[in-house]
Amino acid sequence: MSTVLPQQILVPKKVYIGDLAELRCTFNNPNSELKKLVENGTTELSLVSYSTDNQSDYDIKSINLSPAGVDFYQVTVNFIPWKTGSLQFPPLKIENTDITIEFQPVQIVSLVSTDSNSPTTLRDSAAPLLLPGTAYKLYGSLAGLVVLLIVILRIIIKRKSILFYLDTKRLLRKYRKNKKHTIRSLNKIDTKTADAVYAESVQKIMRNYLEVRFGFPFTKSVTSELMAGWQSATNNLLSDTKEEAFGNIVACFIRTDFIRYSKDAHFEKDERTELVSKLIDQIEQLEKEEVEKAI
Repeated sequence: MSTVLPQQILVPKKVYIGDLAELRCTFNNPNSELKKLVENGTTELSLVSYSTDNQSDYDIKSINLSPAGVDFYQVTVNFIPWKTGSLQFPPLKIENTDITIEFQPVQIVSLVSTDSNSPTTLRDSAAPLLLPGTAYKLYGSLAGLVVLLIVILRIIIKRKSILFYLDTKRLLRKYRKNKKHTIRSLNKIDTKTADAVYAESVQKIMRNYLEVRFGFPFTKSVTSELMAGWQSATNNLLSDTKEEAFGNIVACFIRTDFIRYSKDAHFEKDERTELVSKLIDQIEQLEKEEVEKAI
């Protein structure tokens, strides 16, 4: 019996009770039976042998096995959680093999948080803080103080602020040019080339885009290092939407790696067009300006 501890990605990153979610688990194994299972692409695994002891905590909709490269595979668990906190799936034995997948716990988010910093915390009604008629005086004083502080700060940091403004504008112009060039290059790839050459061209264009956009050497990183590179480049400061978009780009890299290095592998009908369209959509998500929500 062979036990596998895969790399897990929960999509979306924050899952609430009743949401349909995916747990994507990537692993490497040279087992020949696995190759037979996915020789025609993605296959749905039977749930007959899968433990349902905690069925009240979640509802498993399906479990799929798909190729993700040379001797690399991805198990996708589609499920709906029915409780918050840590959710632990039992080990999954892949049919017709001696391989067992050991899942790591996943966290299900509560709609009502106990975190005092959370914008969803329910609070008691507050009593009026100001006496009637004093609001205008207080707001006027605050406005005057703000204007005074702005004048003082502009006098102190005027030079630095101008330089910062110019640098920001130059950087934004660079990002817009990088985005425009990348999308144009993806659409101009010769569709008559072999699948492996097409997949390599897509990866080269996307690696150059990511390296310029995030200032990290993605052109020298293999696919398995992309997520770590993203975390290093962004310090996990960007939104969940952008992180999910980057995860979808990594998924495209896994697919194109499979096309490049697997013998007799090829794109399905219209898959090239869908791949480019999906990458452009993820680029738009990464470039979209984030708007802070008021709490």
